[in-house]
Amino acid sequence: MVSRMDPTRATSAARFLPLATAAAAEHGPGPLHHVRETRSTNTELADAARAGETDPLVLVADHQREGRGRRDRRWTDDSGAALLASFRLPADAGEAGLLVQSLGAAARAAADALCVAEIRAKWPNDLVVGEGDVTGKLAGVLAEFVPSTPSCVIVGIGMNIVPIKRIAGAISIVECGGPGDRDRVLAALLREFAARRENPDDVVAELRRHSATIGSRVRVELPAGGELRGRAVDLEIGGRLVVEDDTGRRHVIDAGDIVHLRSV
Repeated sequence: MVSRMDPTRATSAARFLPLATAAAAEHGPGPLHHVRETRSTNTELADAARAGETDPLVLVADHQREGRGRRDRRWTDDSGAALLASFRLPADAGEAGLLVQSLGAAARAAADALCVAEIRAKWPNDLVVGEGDVTGKLAGVLAEFVPSTPSCVIVGIGMNIVPIKRIAGAISIVECGGPGDRDRVLAALLREFAARRENPDDVVAELRRHSATIGSRVRVELPAGGELRGRAVDLEIGGRLVVEDDTGRRHVIDAGDIVHLRSV
């Protein structure tokens, strides 16, 4: 339990998310906890870890008031319209990259199995769809390392379940031909995540096969400023992207924003 949370906000996860509660009990990585609203599921679990609560846990919220994406971008949601979940996992900082990859691969596989449209992974941490009129960002993954005792990695996911028309570029599970059932999607995600934690060596190869980025011409907007243009050619364990520029030189990218360019 996340004891620092206001108990009046806590609900019965088994009542609202019965399939996911059963999947968490069977597959882990920890018990499922549900709240109707929070600032951010990642923030809530990280704050509790800093206060000494480091047991594995999965926190799900109906709505986040201050949902975050990469580089502190805002993640906007309508209550109940998205899967908003964070996983607290005892781990060191060096394991964060593989955990993000594992959760991203698990989410892609779960969504792809439930949808008609093909779900692909866009570096570094998004799930996207690009088939005819069905295009857009479906989900994003965000991790935070907490130097608690023991140390933890908090890995969160936001996935659109039903259409959110006011957000440009967003696509949902329903629009991809899948079920508008957050419980069913989360249960599938928990099963897939457990499988990838048991076989982490297979995760990178899986992401390569289903990558929307590898093989594409890209513009990488670098965190320190500037950009790199070339072709994305590989993905490394831990999440680093290999880009070959037009001179044939290879660059290994730890972080950045990717824009897919039209091939010429």
